[in-house]
Amino acid sequence: MKNVCLILEYIGTDYCGFQRQKNGLSIQEILENCIFQATQEQCKTYPSGRTDAGVHALGQVVNFFTSSQLPAKRFKTVLNNILPFDIRIVDSFEVDKNFNARKSAKKKTYVYQIFNGKDMSVFDVNRKLKCEYELDLELMQQGAKLFEGTHDFSSFVASNATTKTTIRTIYDANIIKNDANIIFEVCGNGFLYNMVRIMVGTLIDLGRGKLTLKDIEVLLSTTNRQLAGKTVNPGGLYLKKVEY
Repeated sequence: MKNVCLILEYIGTDYCGFQRQKNGLSIQEILENCIFQATQEQCKTYPSGRTDAGVHALGQVVNFFTSSQLPAKRFKTVLNNILPFDIRIVDSFEVDKNFNARKSAKKKTYVYQIFNGKDMSVFDVNRKLKCEYELDLELMQQGAKLFEGTHDFSSFVASNATTKTTIRTIYDANIIKNDANIIFEVCGNGFLYNMVRIMVGTLIDLGRGKLTLKDIEVLLSTTNRQLAGKTVNPGGLYLKKVEY
């Protein structure tokens, strides 16, 4: 029995998220079905995190155990010949038996893409958030830096979320501008349900002048979700990489 690790990328638009769901097609279901075709074994996959419906990945990490004689490095080619066009294996390799994609993770990096203009390409639909408001990017960068450090992110989690703790550590958070494209990149030890999308909604309100830097400081010291920005749509969110 060997522990195989997969690095995969996917376009999440047509899926109900990574995790199996009763009411929709998930990436996990498709991936496990393809692994079954390759190994004739029912293998359960363990992801680094459960991306939500419509969210994409550039570097999702998954591991599974198999007794297949297929070498770990061959899973990349074999699975890519079976998977649909919007799910791709970037790499496959064998890892230690104790490795778990979620529990072993030390850092995760997400990016959220915003199109800050009027004429967005049709190819960016469901891939970026269209925002036509005039935004103060310097102020947004200052706001992003306030997220860094260890905080109680109770104001930045969906109201229906269940979690043992809302304390998270953000190592780095930045706003990057490239012509009409704005990218929010954030690296942390973990993220709450909808946390990044609420952070983006809050930064947009800051850039529009609806919130101040003081307001964000207050949000980080209180537990009132209603004071933060809205939860922006999932199409602009990407799991960029996971570090171990």
